Amino acid sequence: MRESCYHDGTMTRLGDVLHFLRQIFFPNWISREDDEEPTGLQKILAAISRYLSSRNGTGTLFSIILHAFILAVLALIMIPKGNGLTGIDILGGFHIPGAEQPINIGHANDEPETNGDPQNVTENDATSTSPDATDQVKQPTVVPITDPGTESIADSPGEAQLQVQAKGGFVSGGGFQNRTSAGRQRAIQNGGACQRGEDAIEAALKWFAAHQLPDGGWSLYFDDSCKQCSHSGTGLSNRRTAATALALLAFLGAGYSHQTPGEYQAVVDKGLRFLIKDPTFGIDGIRIQNDGLRMYSHGLAAIALCEAHAMAKTQDVELYVASQKALWFIESAQTDYGGWNYRPLQDTRDDGGLGGDTSIFSWQLIALKSGKVGGLHVSQSVLYAAQDFLDAVALDGGRGYQYTPNGVWDGVRGDDSPKTCTAIGLLARMYLGWKPGDVYLDDGMAQIVRWGYTPKAGAVNLYYAYHSTLALHHYGGDGWDDWNRSVRELLIQSQSHQGCESGSWYHSDSYCDSGGRLLNTALAVMILETPYRYMPLYREIVR
Repeated sequence: MRESCYHDGTMTRLGDVLHFLRQIFFPNWISREDDEEPTGLQKILAAISRYLSSRNGTGTLFSIILHAFILAVLALIMIPKGNGLTGIDILGGFHIPGAEQPINIGHANDEPETNGDPQNVTENDATSTSPDATDQVKQPTVVPITDPGTESIADSPGEAQLQVQAKGGFVSGGGFQNRTSAGRQRAIQNGGACQRGEDAIEAALKWFAAHQLPDGGWSLYFDDSCKQCSHSGTGLSNRRTAATALALLAFLGAGYSHQTPGEYQAVVDKGLRFLIKDPTFGIDGIRIQNDGLRMYSHGLAAIALCEAHAMAKTQDVELYVASQKALWFIESAQTDYGGWNYRPLQDTRDDGGLGGDTSIFSWQLIALKSGKVGGLHVSQSVLYAAQDFLDAVALDGGRGYQYTPNGVWDGVRGDDSPKTCTAIGLLARMYLGWKPGDVYLDDGMAQIVRWGYTPKAGAVNLYYAYHSTLALHHYGGDGWDDWNRSVRELLIQSQSHQGCESGSWYHSDSYCDSGGRLLNTALAVMILETPYRYMPLYREIVR
């Protein structure tokens, strides 16, 4: 058993205080199993704790705390700040010119300064703290902020064309500016969307709204919400966080936010409050340990919260806090290999998978990217580690990708599994800086085009189609237009028009059977929304 400074009675005073404080400030603390052998550092810290709790140590501890407090007060008073100078602000952020900026709760979809050269834009530029950011934190009231869906932004020239990334960070671009009725209409005019496809999306949103439960959430298991629709999620009756997030992503992708007046405003708002407040299925990391989908559920919920935060017209403090908290949980759950597994900090799974899997990885990275778009704080070190994971699962120099670093499960679900992982890996590489012209990216994307959107003959894998369509949208190239038209027509033709199922989709495959009709419908809608759901990273939209 691990040696513990709580077990031998020597920490009655200080130990209880420290434990109490940790429960207040770090309620979702993720730790290793208690029966692990303590490390050398843990033994040293335990010895220090025993000394500080002794008669002599108590005085030493009091002296340290008193002098630290005095130094902090002097720093706040004496160190200059502003105009790029180094300084410590009242919130505890330490600013170093040129280093990563602190949290900015204002909207970050404002266009970054480019000095006339879009090549100089980085993600850090787009999220620099505004002069009013401190005031917004001190007074968490409803503050007008820039709306990513306004015409002034949607009509701005040239979005994120061949941007240069911050080293180890996300490229800029990929924002939500086109999620407006005008943006959707332009997509029709430009050929990226069509009216039949938009009608299919609206029919699907009506289906989602009709299957929302009274508490604001959704369920993959239709015995909870509907007795008439077929193809309920198999064995996923309690995965309501994932189901709610998927439904919300369909609404948000079409521009329906909790602050957008209309028939779906209340639907979206109730769904967001379900994710934020529900004590059983919340995204705070407590329930997630007992959720079979675990980090899948959390990643999807984090994306929905971050997108809603980024799309908000006025600052929603409750939503901001939940979104940032969700990202911090993702960062703390990353494995030593830079990936993510079903459980937080799970380096090795029961099935032998090592260091994380590419599928779970994708939703966590998209969540971090969505948070960055919305001005939330994302750690650069987490993104460095994510690139290490991509290197570990890369095949042929990065042209292809496998499921786990040690290849466990690759090919078990059929020959489309490595293809899905390849689409995910190439999409992630683009988020982290690979650009058209990179030989490995070019070769990998050309291979996806050759595979087509149905890589397994006679079967439609919407999980693969979603990631490959999004990757091609960002990449562009000769294959995008034909791909987009073909997959769009497939979805329009396969949408249900019968009874209670009208507006939904179901394609049987090894990935989507577990999520049933709700997962199929969410993925289909997000695919159809692709031309305006995200601004492309590396190609220009004709305006």
